[in-house]
Amino acid sequence: MAEKITKSDYIKISKSLIRKLYKSGCWGKGSLYQDELKDGFPSEEKGKVLIVADALVRQRILGKKPKKYGLKYYLNQERKDKIDQIRM
Repeated sequence: MAEKITKSDYIKISKSLIRKLYKSGCWGKGSLYQDELKDGFPSEEKGKVLIVADALVRQRILGKKPKKYGLKYYLNQERKDKIDQIRM
């Protein structure tokens, strides 16, 4: 069964994910593996990171692509305005 994520946790984790990808320059060409997304989060939040990332993919804020060693996540350039809103 999936973990229940509170709205405040969702907002905090999504901001952190977007800032991390933004800082790394992950705009389509550059991207991070799902294990690298979890780095830097407290152990109690690591299970929620991929759930939030997948929710952001459904909103088309993030994109994900399959690669040789797993899935990679990147920022969607078409939603730059929304990404800038969330990141602030």
